[in-house]
Amino acid sequence: MAVFAAFAIPGFALKKAKMIGEGGTLTLSNLLLYVCQPALAINAFCVFSDEEWQMVQDVGTLALLKNFGICAAVSLLALVAMFGLCKLVFFKSKDRRAADVYSYIGVFSNCGFFGVPFVEMFTDGNPLAVMYVMVFNIVFMVLCWTLGVALITGSFSKVSVKKVLLNPAIIAIAVALLLFFVPQINVFMYKQVKELTILPEYLAAMTAPLSMIIVGIRVAESSPKQLFCKRGVYVAGALRLIVAPFLTLLVSLPFWGLLGSGAESGFEEFVYLAPVIAMAMSPAASVVAMAETFDGDRQTATSAFVTITLLSVIIIPLVISAVMAICGL
Repeated sequence: MAVFAAFAIPGFALKKAKMIGEGGTLTLSNLLLYVCQPALAINAFCVFSDEEWQMVQDVGTLALLKNFGICAAVSLLALVAMFGLCKLVFFKSKDRRAADVYSYIGVFSNCGFFGVPFVEMFTDGNPLAVMYVMVFNIVFMVLCWTLGVALITGSFSKVSVKKVLLNPAIIAIAVALLLFFVPQINVFMYKQVKELTILPEYLAAMTAPLSMIIVGIRVAESSPKQLFCKRGVYVAGALRLIVAPFLTLLVSLPFWGLLGSGAESGFEEFVYLAPVIAMAMSPAASVVAMAETFDGDRQTATSAFVTITLLSVIIIPLVISAVMAICGL
C-alpha cells in the first residue's frame, strides 16, 4: 500500500507545478475507465503462461462455472446489502446530494484499479484468484450503472440499460469470457503471435499507478479543509473500508460448504475471499465521474474520494490481515 501511495507523488507534483491543465484529470480518468479497465478483463481471462493454463485446466470447466456462480452470488448479495445499509445510515441526512455521494462510496469500491493488482501481489499472480476478482467486477459494473446511477441522481429514472450493455468494460468482459471458454479462437494463446500479449498485460499494469496519479492530482487541487473537515466523509470511509469487507465475509459464510476441496488449485478459498478483498478497497474512482456526468455533488465526491483513498493506505492492510486471521489463512 505504501508503494501504491507513492504513485500519487508525480500527479501531486505535476499539478502543483502547473504542468497538468484543467482537462488533464478527465483525460487520465477516461484512459483509466475506457482503456485500462477493459484491458484488465482481457488480461485476466485470456493471457496465460503454459503453467497457468494447466492450473486452470486442472480445475475443470464445470468446477470453474460453479465457482464463478458462487463468487457472483456473494458479490451481488454483498453489494445490495451495502446499498440498503448505506441508505439506512444516511436516511436522515439534510444534505441529500452529499448523502447520495457518501452512499455511493460506501457501496462501490476501487475493485478493478486496486483490487486486481492487490490480489495479483497477494497471491503471486495466481490466475484463478485474479479471475474471481474479475467476476466481482462483472457484477460491480452492472450495479454501478444501475444502483450507482440511482444513488447519485436520487432516482432510477436515469438508469439506462443501453449504457450498461454498451459500456466498454462490459463489452471487454463479454469478449474475454468468450475467448476463455472457447480457447481455440483466443489469439493470445497462440505462440506464433505471443507478442500480442504485451498489449493487455502492459495496459492492465497501468491501472493502479494511473489511479494513484489521479489521486495525487486531486490532492493538489483540494485544500486541507475540503479534504479532512467533513464528518460525513469519515462515516462513508468507515462503511467503505471496514463495514463493507466484514459484511461481505458474513454474506459469504453460507456459501463456504459449496466449495470443493481446493486440492487442484490451492486457491479455492478465493472464490469467496476475492469479493471480500474487492470490497475492502478504497472508493471507486468512478464516483467523481458519476457526480460530474449526472450533476451530483462534485466537491463532496472529490474530497471524499481523495480523503478515504489516503486513509485506505493504513486501513486496508489491517482489515485484510484481520480477515485472513478470521479465516485461518
